[in-house]
Amino acid sequence: MTYEKTLMMGGVLMMSFCGGALTNFLLDAGVEAQGPQAVTTSQVNLVDANGVLRAALSAQDERGLPSLTFYDPTGQGRGVFGVEETGTPFFRLLNPAGDERLSARVNQDDALLIVGDDRRTHGVLASTSDVPVLSFADGRRSRAQLQIGESGSPSLIFFGADGQRSAAVTVDDSDTPTLTFYENNRPRITLGIVQEAAVLNMTGPAQSRLVIGVAGNGRPSVTFVNDAGEVVEELP
Repeated sequence: MTYEKTLMMGGVLMMSFCGGALTNFLLDAGVEAQGPQAVTTSQVNLVDANGVLRAALSAQDERGLPSLTFYDPTGQGRGVFGVEETGTPFFRLLNPAGDERLSARVNQDDALLIVGDDRRTHGVLASTSDVPVLSFADGRRSRAQLQIGESGSPSLIFFGADGQRSAAVTVDDSDTPTLTFYENNRPRITLGIVQEAAVLNMTGPAQSRLVIGVAGNGRPSVTFVNDAGEVVEELP
């Protein structure tokens, strides 16, 4: 998967982190009543044997939108299912304190599932353009991301606190595994298997400076490269 594709996926995930705790339960796709047996009303409240509100289906909430909300015995909202103004369906589940612990939504063909409080550490499972991504985040910052490319090639990427890549493990379309370490989002050390040879490549500010390899036949080699990209010495 290309770096641009990864950035696009990261942008989608970053947008998912901006939800915050539940403030409104929205449901704007009303269903028109049909037939002589239909019951038409603006709100339905469900109460338990003690008269405590346990669920409410409202045609118009304080924002003028329909909503379906479920409550626990203390009156705390614990769950909702609805459709936003954009047509996006969603559901949200909350803990007894009212903090969101699980939420999901489907936008066009893209799906998003958030586990935990998206203001703190949480996990995100998303599918964008048929590319699945599993991300672990700290607030709005993704720290680890596992994804499968359109061709089926997997990658695991780790990010620093500044949002830049720190390390990545990838398997490309030719089944070549690579482990890469980054500095300022620039590859500095790469370890991989290339055409049956184990290769360790260390770079300077602009290009490779030292390459250590072991060929498929067991022959080792060490190559030194100058600033101009020219080989200055090879061992043996």
